[in-house]
Amino acid sequence: MLIRLALIMIVMAGICKQTFSQSIAGKTKLSVKIEPMVGEKKWLIDSTYVNALGEPFSIDKCLFYLSNFEWKSTSGKWSKIPNSYYLVNIADSSSLQIQLPLQTLAIKGLRFMIGVDSAKNVSGIQQGVLDPARGMFWTWNTGYVMAKLEGISAVSIMPGKKFTYHIGGFSGEQNVTKMVELILDINVGKQQKLFIQADLLKWFNGENPLSIAANPICHVPGKLAKQIANNYQFQFRIK
Repeated sequence: MLIRLALIMIVMAGICKQTFSQSIAGKTKLSVKIEPMVGEKKWLIDSTYVNALGEPFSIDKCLFYLSNFEWKSTSGKWSKIPNSYYLVNIADSSSLQIQLPLQTLAIKGLRFMIGVDSAKNVSGIQQGVLDPARGMFWTWNTGYVMAKLEGISAVSIMPGKKFTYHIGGFSGEQNVTKMVELILDINVGKQQKLFIQADLLKWFNGENPLSIAANPICHVPGKLAKQIANNYQFQFRIK
């Protein structure tokens, strides 16, 4: 009887171990590294760049939310990654590394939102990267700052020659959230890494060329904020 009980326990332990191993094996992580760029040059805090209107500028600060990630399988099906909210700060190297939990690394595409969805904007005080203490939140009426860019330009009329763009707005015509879809032509399954460049020059250069001289500041939802968001939604590219 004791021998039979021992054998049953061994078999059950083996089944549990196998189930646990299969569960772990079914989940993996894709390491996404974001590299801040300005055009074809790497972003450096002490470097000067020029926009499409010939205006010189340097960038001191840039933060943006990336959220609502989805991955595309080889069969073409999109799957959501629950609770995927990340705050990227180009001056913080740790925030430039994102670990995405996936069921497989055999993926053909990646999709995500620049900003924070409306549900989170009206769900009360959040924690983690969505904590208002992070400095990316206005009021309960206007919600999160989706993206922020600050720097200095000789053409700015603001004190200290500064320019500041804090882009927000989540409802109706003021909505500035943007979806980005990246098609992958590389095998991330082998390297388990994905390198994405964020071209900050796109804030200025796009369908709505942004003049620092004419608009050195944007801190409210509205037409200018939407124009800037329409520009920077194209900043991401696979390296």
